Amino acid sequence: MAEQGKKTDLGVLKINNEVIASISRNAALRVSGVAGIKSNTWSILKDLFNKGYHNKGISLEIIEGEVRVSLCIVVKYGVIIPEVAVAVQENIREAVESMTGLNVSDVSVSIGAVYCEQTEN
Repeated sequence: MAEQGKKTDLGVLKINNEVIASISRNAALRVSGVAGIKSNTWSILKDLFNKGYHNKGISLEIIEGEVRVSLCIVVKYGVIIPEVAVAVQENIREAVESMTGLNVSDVSVSIGAVYCEQTEN
């Protein structure tokens, strides 16, 4: 769970890390040129030994209401990779902040693979 909950008149609101990861995943996949999210072995091992949250290629670190997101994407062949990566960063920041009210301080995007559709002749 996010380390800090938001106090309301009726109690405390806490947002599960899986919700933030899901928002991040959906925001990334909505970017044109993204074929998928890739879970890489290094990030899984890193998260086993460090604080944080990892789920299906999305890593989160939430400290004092600040969210740091890391993910590895698969891009479609022929796209301009830096443009796609920046669009992913912007989409994730906008989606997480608007849906959760948490501040996104960092979105790190790695390119894990290039997907090329095979056409049959």
